Amino acid sequence: MFLSCSIAEYKHSCWFEKLTEEKRNVYVEVIRGGRRVMVSIYDIVVGDIVPLKNGFQVPADGVLFVANSLKVDEQEITGSDEIVQKDLQYNPFLLSGSKLIEGIGTMLVTTVGKNTGWWLKMEEIRHETEEEKPFQGYLQWLAISANCLVLLFASVAVIVQLGLYFSGKTKKSDGTPMFIHGHTSAHEATEFVIKSLSFMIATIVVAVPVGLSIVVRLNLAKTMRKMMTDKVLVQRLSACERMGSVTTIVCHKTGILTLNQMSVVDVWAGGRRMQDMDHVSQFPTFLKELIIEGIAQNTNGSVVFETGAIVPEVYGSPTEQAILRLGNKLGMKFDDVRSASLVHHTIPFNPKKKYGGVALQLGTRGHVHWKGFAKVILSKCEWYMDGANNHRTIDEQTRKFFEGTIENMCKEGLRCAALAYQPYDLGSLPANEELSVIPQDLVLLAIIGIKDPCRPDTRDAIQLCNSGGVKVCMVTDEDVWTAQAKAMECGILRDASGRNIRTGAQFRDLSDLERELIAGEILVLAESSPSDNLLLVEALTRIGHVVAATGMGIHDSKTLLAAGVSLAMGIGGTTAAKENSDIIILDDNFATIVKCIIWSRSLYTNIQRSILFRLTVSVSALTLCVVEVVVYDAFPLNAVQLLLLNLIIDILGAFALAYRPRADRHLMGKPPVGIRDPLITKTMWSKLIIQVFYLVLSLVLINSEKLLKLKHGPTSNAEKVMNTFIFNSFVFCLMFNEFEIQSIDQTLKEVLRENMFLVTITSSVISQIIIMEFAGMFISSVKLDMKKWVTTSLLGLLSQVATRFPYSANQYYRN
Repeated sequence: MFLSCSIAEYKHSCWFEKLTEEKRNVYVEVIRGGRRVMVSIYDIVVGDIVPLKNGFQVPADGVLFVANSLKVDEQEITGSDEIVQKDLQYNPFLLSGSKLIEGIGTMLVTTVGKNTGWWLKMEEIRHETEEEKPFQGYLQWLAISANCLVLLFASVAVIVQLGLYFSGKTKKSDGTPMFIHGHTSAHEATEFVIKSLSFMIATIVVAVPVGLSIVVRLNLAKTMRKMMTDKVLVQRLSACERMGSVTTIVCHKTGILTLNQMSVVDVWAGGRRMQDMDHVSQFPTFLKELIIEGIAQNTNGSVVFETGAIVPEVYGSPTEQAILRLGNKLGMKFDDVRSASLVHHTIPFNPKKKYGGVALQLGTRGHVHWKGFAKVILSKCEWYMDGANNHRTIDEQTRKFFEGTIENMCKEGLRCAALAYQPYDLGSLPANEELSVIPQDLVLLAIIGIKDPCRPDTRDAIQLCNSGGVKVCMVTDEDVWTAQAKAMECGILRDASGRNIRTGAQFRDLSDLERELIAGEILVLAESSPSDNLLLVEALTRIGHVVAATGMGIHDSKTLLAAGVSLAMGIGGTTAAKENSDIIILDDNFATIVKCIIWSRSLYTNIQRSILFRLTVSVSALTLCVVEVVVYDAFPLNAVQLLLLNLIIDILGAFALAYRPRADRHLMGKPPVGIRDPLITKTMWSKLIIQVFYLVLSLVLINSEKLLKLKHGPTSNAEKVMNTFIFNSFVFCLMFNEFEIQSIDQTLKEVLRENMFLVTITSSVISQIIIMEFAGMFISSVKLDMKKWVTTSLLGLLSQVATRFPYSANQYYRN
């Protein structure tokens, strides 16, 4: 038992180290030799150029040579909770591990590896050994209670046995008392006392459920390995347990429900709306030049022509890549456009304000280009450019037309962006401080519809969640119409009534009580910010939901900390989000989140099975020994037999029930288990009592001489035959009980496909046969004839039939 525990502990430690390395291994974009490439943070070298953006964690120490409104959080490095403003003149140095709160920039790497300050911080990360685990807490209470009861009953049994012995009521096989005062030698009395105490100790060893902790460790270790193969990285074991109790998933749309592979499929510009991107080059020349200028200069991405390549490589965020590809179709020559003008000032894209811009110097004139959410940009425009390159006033009717165009694109599930600009004479370009606020008299250049298709397996995964009693709530910063269209495409919404949709502004304006009243009905939270998502998670938690929330960036950290289970994305998530998460979804796929729930529910039922089996062994052995000693004044099993029972049944049984090869999708056909529900249900207690009653009754009846037709005599082994028969019957009853527990929610074919279970059951049977046939002298047993072997097997089979409840698996594990 201790060897198994040590092995499980060692494997768990090795696995955790592997998971820690996987979590730390983050890929970032760097510029090498003029090309943008993705590399592991372990492969960054001095001299690499690293583009920086909002929510990014600095992977190495370095110095800035481009900085635009850059604000950095260095709390984890310096301990200061103040946000630091970075610039090229006074504070250009960046520390590894610091987090970018706002702005954009570019950094030259100067220090990597063990020489950085962040390295020491990373080395201090260790497993939280004292984190609260629901299973461990319940099992600790169960084990303490069982230990006390076992010690009590075993002590009572021995005291009664010794009392009967010294009072002369314990008889030999010929009917004479075993102890006669003045005649029985001290050696004989001492031998009986030692035998009784050995029996008590062996009973305690068998009946005390020390294997419960091993069962949990084996199940957790196996489940975590299987989850890793399904692209789920568990960072905290308690989250693996809680995931099965999740009732609501608060999930971001982009990159999780969708593929995050964006492309421009609809463009309005110059009075024309074009949905065939192969003909966008037909727009007026001057208008195209302005659009191309705005696309090329107002971006963090880049376009690179590789040697011999026909199609250029596009780098940047998915949205930037889509807009840059539109520029390529318009005839953009990225490097030429970038070099044709001088950047006067950059206004980084702000997620809260939903726009960004760039001020350019072009000879004797200047342009300020703006890009952002279509509604936001349109609200700042007083003019639009028509097909004749003229600035036209946006009157009320024209504005309604543009709003209708945006709404139409959004209803098709497109993300709508807009491009606008403002011309200036060179000397009249606004100062940097003035550019922090977008002006009100922009010229609208284009409205762009960007498509981000849903993942092909998202709809089925959401239906599976709904069938399992798990609600999916989509949060997005996009327009209500876009959010509604995507939610209907994914299967989150069934109709377009809008009764389950709220905007972030609507939700944040409510009181706490009002939020709690409607939080359970919300399926889509559109135009929401990270703070709105936090309010939703808190409201759901207060009304009793177990919430799993996804996070992508540094601004989602508070939401992740507030959720019952926090899920970071392995591809699209920032390092800050991963650090604050319980589980990392390595492929960013919503279907993988559902697999995580299935594995957690499977873990729960596996532990239920193992605990039920272990308690059956403990209670049956204890009850049998106490009843036999008190009622029949005899030891039914000797100490060696009890220890062999512990070895064969307990340890092998734990392996058989722990190693389940797959997660069962049918577990999503029932509601989640309450986070505070008892691990052992009422039905399981009933089954345990009936199983123990059947075992004890059968073995007590076997103790009848008439039933076995045993004859006592000087050369007879009647007592040994009877005890051997009891021991063998007990083992086979427990083996069949193990088989019955495993097959409670599976068909026979499914059970027979589980190799580990069959191997352990077969090993148990073979071990029992070998012990009984070849090692009987060591355990005070005798060989049984074929008739008695068949009888013991039938008793085991009947134990399975006797305890088979007329319940479904759903009722069995949840009532």
